[in-house]
Amino acid sequence: MNKFLRVLALSLALVLVLCACGGTKTETPAQTSQPAQTQQPAQTTPQGNVAQPAAPAAPQGADNTKSARDTIKLTLNQVVETLNPFNSGAIIDWQCFTQIYETLFFIEGDRMEPRLGTEWEALDDGMTYRVKINHDAKFHNGDPLTTEDVAWSLQYALIDGPYTRRRTNIPNLDYAKVIDDDTVEFKCTETDASFLRKIFMNGYILNKKEFLAAEEKGITGTEWVPWGTGPYVITEYNPDAQIKFTAFPDYYRGEARIKNVEISILADNNTITVGFEAGDLDFIVVPTAAWENLSSNSNYNTFLSPTNHTSFFHVNINSPHTCLADKRVRKALSYAINREAMCIAAYDGLASPAYSYFNPVNVYGGFTPEELKANNIEVYEYDPEKAKALLKEAGYENGCDIGEVDTINGSYWGKMSTVFQSNLKDIGVTCEITLADSAACRQLRRDHDYDLSTTGTNMSPDASYAYSYFRYLTDEQLASGLYTELFVQDKELDAAYVKAMSDPDENQRKLDWLEVNRIMQDQCYSIPTFHKAIPYAFQKDLVCEEIDTNYYYVYNFYWAN
Repeated sequence: MNKFLRVLALSLALVLVLCACGGTKTETPAQTSQPAQTQQPAQTTPQGNVAQPAAPAAPQGADNTKSARDTIKLTLNQVVETLNPFNSGAIIDWQCFTQIYETLFFIEGDRMEPRLGTEWEALDDGMTYRVKINHDAKFHNGDPLTTEDVAWSLQYALIDGPYTRRRTNIPNLDYAKVIDDDTVEFKCTETDASFLRKIFMNGYILNKKEFLAAEEKGITGTEWVPWGTGPYVITEYNPDAQIKFTAFPDYYRGEARIKNVEISILADNNTITVGFEAGDLDFIVVPTAAWENLSSNSNYNTFLSPTNHTSFFHVNINSPHTCLADKRVRKALSYAINREAMCIAAYDGLASPAYSYFNPVNVYGGFTPEELKANNIEVYEYDPEKAKALLKEAGYENGCDIGEVDTINGSYWGKMSTVFQSNLKDIGVTCEITLADSAACRQLRRDHDYDLSTTGTNMSPDASYAYSYFRYLTDEQLASGLYTELFVQDKELDAAYVKAMSDPDENQRKLDWLEVNRIMQDQCYSIPTFHKAIPYAFQKDLVCEEIDTNYYYVYNFYWAN
């Protein structure tokens, strides 16, 4: 099929979602118009075979005077694709997941709090773990949580089904199984220092019996609402218009202080801003163009959350535009980008230039440009003359055409691609910007049917999250359903990643991550642009005890009297 028609078909067939990204959790806001200090960890994970996490917080609704207000009005800027957490990595979907589902433990930096697990143990092989489950937890239909639910939910990443896929945010899972009524065991296929954190951050637990019954009826698609164990239950689900939640009265940590949540789907930034200023919305992710006005207005609380997110252009080295197979051309594209100007034009200055893949501020495995240079690793600061020289060396003195840049329609992506296109024109390189919704762009990347594509991700819990893009896949792995969007099949880079993820010595692991950076900077398989911040605004009488980088938990909000 003609690619334009295919993009159009995908755009019509697939609902709008934000670019797929893994979850991440950072700063804690105070009730102020200024960014707050990071909350201190309740407990740092101890060394050794057995780790006993911090005790769960007291039920938060019990310690506060009841407010006369019991509803909060929120917005999402794109349509929710699915409530099936086994089949989505999109931020928009996950914003709903965080209200209704839970994982075994909640992780925030070095802080670990029990949720559906109460304690965990690492066995002597360093690859096998056991978790005790929380018997106080119930699903929204009243069923108690069982070890069978937990093992099945984690294991589901490995089996086939009409709505399943291998989840790239829980890589290297070998198996999960029931030991007894209290204990679940799961194992990693290879030593991975961040494996346990990935399980605890991304492994949502669902009701096995209810899910299988729904799957048998063929209803686990867009309109289906599974039972979770979280603080809220969905009562109305119109994914392209409005979603409503109500507090789960039997939630084991105590019923939420805000009883009702109403989420409107609003794609227009001006509508979001006007609605917030009129008091029709209580909490928003601020459109960047409105940030200066809202953050300087004492009538509102605002919080600019730092992020470990990186926005970038994926490059298909197997594209019919064969110039992209030459790393000198890819390097030229990276040198051509004026990232400081891009931060202003695309994100209204609320981002920092990304001269390498990982944010050095808060991603383990990231390094500053100065650190990279000190280790003789190439850094792509704006240098159009060097870009032209690389093109000439590659045999494209008069420039080249690199095809289409598949661009997510909405938010900042179009502006990012427009700046990119203008920068490339200055060095004699041409490209066409093709707009499509996020799901369509993602499907094109999955099918390797693209030249370049806008996307981004949160590097959490460390730089190993990006391994899903770059890993080498054997024929057997490909046949089993594993895939990568880049499909670079670089054994040297794969080996470097594996070493960095598995090395038990922290000092050596830093050197390992330097080697990963060296290869990635040299090959330019994906071209980073900037690290964005997340601007939030909320009404003055709304208390938000904690906001994560990408996801907020309404359970941590309440109305002041």
